[in-house]
Amino acid sequence: MLNRRLLRIKVMQAFYALRQSELSSRQLAVDAITETFQPDLNSMEVQNLQQLEGFRRLATVLFEEGLTKGTPSEEEDIPRNVLIAANQALAEYRNSQTRERHRVFQSLLEDVRMLDNSLIRLLTLLLELAHVAQVDRERIRRYENVDARHIAKESSLDRNRIIQALREHKPLDVETIRRKIDWSDDPQMIRSIYNDILKEDELYRAYCEKAEHTADEDQQLVQHILRNVLLKQDPAKNYFEETDLSWAENGELVRSMAIKTLKSVQSPEGLKLTELTDDWEEDRLFLETLYKKALENDAEYEALLAEQLKNWDVERVAQLDKIILKLALAELLNFPNIPVKVTINEYIELAKQYSTPKSGKFVNGILDSLSEKLKSTGQLRKSGRGLLDNK
Repeated sequence: MLNRRLLRIKVMQAFYALRQSELSSRQLAVDAITETFQPDLNSMEVQNLQQLEGFRRLATVLFEEGLTKGTPSEEEDIPRNVLIAANQALAEYRNSQTRERHRVFQSLLEDVRMLDNSLIRLLTLLLELAHVAQVDRERIRRYENVDARHIAKESSLDRNRIIQALREHKPLDVETIRRKIDWSDDPQMIRSIYNDILKEDELYRAYCEKAEHTADEDQQLVQHILRNVLLKQDPAKNYFEETDLSWAENGELVRSMAIKTLKSVQSPEGLKLTELTDDWEEDRLFLETLYKKALENDAEYEALLAEQLKNWDVERVAQLDKIILKLALAELLNFPNIPVKVTINEYIELAKQYSTPKSGKFVNGILDSLSEKLKSTGQLRKSGRGLLDNK
């Protein structure tokens, strides 16, 4: 179920978060230099404010130069306190970025693996609705004066074959417990979904008017509830968006996994929870290689882009466009089995979807030119499936 486009999106988002972190760390380093050369308000001695300001500016310049050159300054004619302040800020910045790169990558992996959690939440929410339906049906049968305008006594969601199969499926119980998914804190939301949306739904009302249903009717109802009640309407839609900050990208995949799981009830093999991926190790390797190669070769890719954009101010290129271009370069140069056209088209789509209105054409032009240049210099080599569509 997990596709490469979603993985590319995840790496792109991770890189964007990392770039934002770098800006914050950079500002913290500059602030530390500023703090070093603040006048001492508790000192009784006269302080040279102009000199302190000069030291601050010089230390900041040395820090910025260190970021560009990659090495701390060792100039002997610079005051020692200025050198110490600049180099200490540079060391702190690098240490924080090393930690942040590791944290972002771990967060990236966790973000992907958390998709399974959303699937289990969605399936167990169906069971919670069925439980409320069962309570209502039993209450109606027990007390004749209960208002039953929108629900029949003999049929409701809890008697649905698909729901019963989910309820009896031990692996779903195990995953629910293992992932600590518990709806006991959200009874009001579940009751609201049931009373305000499900009981007013025409398909559900028609379903409840019949005492007997075919397996296909049961399947149709559960899929309808999942698609049109839980994933399209508040409050369930809001819940998933708040629980998963990447729901805009993840929601479609989770929906597909849930539908496939529900359909499996009617398969010869019976109910089976749809797995996120057939080969997590391969998908993880793709994520890790793309992320780490783009980081390791950032300076090289920056130079390639600068050469290609010689008539542009590279600093004025949209930050997200630069991230997309660098990830595309990392994929072109480090995944010999992925065809050039596949890579270029994928990153054009990312630019169209996530960056500016003109980014798609911009990324297309740059990557077309760069790929031809890299092939002519022998840097871009493809093998196996990667040789397809490269003419």
